[in-house]
Amino acid sequence: MSPPKRRGAYKPPRNRRELTIAVLSSLAIIVVTAVLIWVLRPNKDLGTTPTPVATSVPTVTAAPTTLTPTDTTAAPADTTPSDSTPETTTP
Repeated sequence: MSPPKRRGAYKPPRNRRELTIAVLSSLAIIVVTAVLIWVLRPNKDLGTTPTPVATSVPTVTAAPTTLTPTDTTAAPADTTPSDSTPETTTP
């Protein structure tokens, strides 16, 4: 059998001061990053009106087209339906 390991005095894995410095440093990095993202955002509105962009529209004229009616069996549009229906007629 092997001899038992000798235990010494308890020593924490990290110094509390080092741990505090590490935590505060990481929080400072996060805060600075968030502020930079907020300040340098691309769509910030400073109350100024945007400059209009001039666009050119091509002037293309289309050849005139002639529409010929192909369906001549449609009912005329000026006819009105009769007002008497079986539900509205009184005996």
